[in-house]
Amino acid sequence: MKKYLIIGLFSVFCIMASAMANRPNVILIYTDDHGYTDLGLFGIDKHVDTPVMDKLASGGALMKAGYSSAPQCVPSRAGLMVGRIQNEFAFPHNQSDAGEGSGRMPRIYPKGTDKAGKPVLTIADRMKKLGYLTGFSGKWHLGPSNSSNPKHDPRARGFDYYWTGSMESGSTNLTLDGKTVEHQDRKGLPEGIANRVILQGKYGESFIDFSQDGDKPFFLYLPLYAPHIPLIKKSDPYYQKFPKLDYPHYENWRDDRRRMGLALIKSIDDAVGGVMTKLREHGLEENTMILFASDNGAPSKMGREEPGLPGGAPGTKGGVWNGSNNVPMRGEKGSLFEGGIRVPMFAYWKNEIIPGTVIQEMVTTLDLTATTLKAGGGVIPDEFDGVDLLPRLTGRVAKIERVEPMFWDFWHTQVVRIGDWKLWRSNKQELLFNLAKDPYELTNRMQSEAKIADRLRKKLDLWSVTLPRLNKSDRDASEVFAWPLEGAPARTQPDPRYLVPYTDPKPAPYPAPIKKAEKSKQPNILIIFTDDQGYADLGCFGSKENQTPVLDNLAGEGTMFTSFYAQPVCGPSRSALLTGRYPVRSKGWSMPASEITFAEMLKEVGYQTACVGKWDVSNRKAIVERMP
Repeated sequence: MKKYLIIGLFSVFCIMASAMANRPNVILIYTDDHGYTDLGLFGIDKHVDTPVMDKLASGGALMKAGYSSAPQCVPSRAGLMVGRIQNEFAFPHNQSDAGEGSGRMPRIYPKGTDKAGKPVLTIADRMKKLGYLTGFSGKWHLGPSNSSNPKHDPRARGFDYYWTGSMESGSTNLTLDGKTVEHQDRKGLPEGIANRVILQGKYGESFIDFSQDGDKPFFLYLPLYAPHIPLIKKSDPYYQKFPKLDYPHYENWRDDRRRMGLALIKSIDDAVGGVMTKLREHGLEENTMILFASDNGAPSKMGREEPGLPGGAPGTKGGVWNGSNNVPMRGEKGSLFEGGIRVPMFAYWKNEIIPGTVIQEMVTTLDLTATTLKAGGGVIPDEFDGVDLLPRLTGRVAKIERVEPMFWDFWHTQVVRIGDWKLWRSNKQELLFNLAKDPYELTNRMQSEAKIADRLRKKLDLWSVTLPRLNKSDRDASEVFAWPLEGAPARTQPDPRYLVPYTDPKPAPYPAPIKKAEKSKQPNILIIFTDDQGYADLGCFGSKENQTPVLDNLAGEGTMFTSFYAQPVCGPSRSALLTGRYPVRSKGWSMPASEITFAEMLKEVGYQTACVGKWDVSNRKAIVERMP
């Protein structure tokens, strides 16, 4: 018996060891304020120079409708780390205070949330429990970096090894040659490293080197601090080597700002290239899944006479614009239009993800969290808002199956997207877009597609009431970012950032005001209902006595129903026609006021209605109440 028990335990151990060996390493790369325009593979702007990322995206899966969970850095990163829409754990914007200080991601679910009092687990916590070595290099932005108290930095949130900082300086427990050290501060750039992005990439490479000393798979989170401001220095070799730009609609300073942004994006590409080279050195490429996304869209660009925008006084050249673009998407960082939340996104896993896969359906950064956990052998918790992408990435299914919609809530604006439909609303208005037909959000279809709008609104309402009650932000994104809603404000010159200088046909001014959709060409409807007329009383039905040439002609040019049935008496027959229901359901001769007629339904979708002739479905009082 003991012999069999030992053999059985040994078999289980071997199976577990084999499963461990087959689990992939996972690298999650998260860029900062990186606009949709700025992945070369999209072909929007020929000046975008990202050959490494283009090759990974084309060799794996490109998400054409990739979304961040928020239009701002802190909440987007919190959502990614936790795998949930950040509003659900009281962390909706950069200044959120969930009980531990402004901008600090909670460690315990706050009161009023669905898991109040329970620990907030990050994806690093979960991967560590699954036996992964966890590493971090880049911008944390979920609490203090370089702090002597580590409770809010990566050390306390599941990461074994880290470099965390905001610029060239940071804190780490790694050296650049793959060795571990006690937590220490590092000041400035080491010799030979051009900028903060390359430095963060090098620490990522160092973690990969270190991971090879053991037998654990690794999870590396690489949130590169770019192309977010501060801008690249003009002494930086990436800026100096990047060609000067001359866009048809840009002033010289805008050309230069764009050059600065694209130079920093080029350094992102090289940092990713360094990580890929390191994987190949260790023979790890085939067993490493790469997931890439930006935390939100590119930010607003100042220089217009529009009050209230963050980042500088009106007239300030450039302001918070980092040189990245969202063209041709409407909106920008801080707004829930596509430019604020639709981001570059791709996945790569050699020999596992089918090369050349293009995913048109919606994918979110929360899906990246769920996919990471599933790839690591974990079970996706019920509270996660993302789905496992692996079946779609590996070709096992043709379409992503998503049970729940995706929701957004930011600065008094909300969005829900289901399939191709997106409902945007503020305190003042609602907008409905069909993103398959109108990806740039130019046409509001609230009136023309009222039923769809109502369905999405109900979904959004049901989700909204589940959120914890918070003190609302003073900022209103629908006012701060009104430009994308209404076009140029009065007395303001059109902003050339929203001219599309990249593609044919010739550039057009953008954004344009949102139009109302033309009402669909609904037909007029005329129903003629005669009274006690027999089957054979029309010429077209064989009558020799009755002369009905007009009706005969209509029947001849249309459709005749030779087996058409009505009720045997007037009132019930008319009630059935008006309601589409058997008269017996009314349990009486008169049609009750609770019944809804097709005239009432048609009025709801914009029809004018009239009834001329015999009513005969209710008493005189009800006639007045139910007149069309």
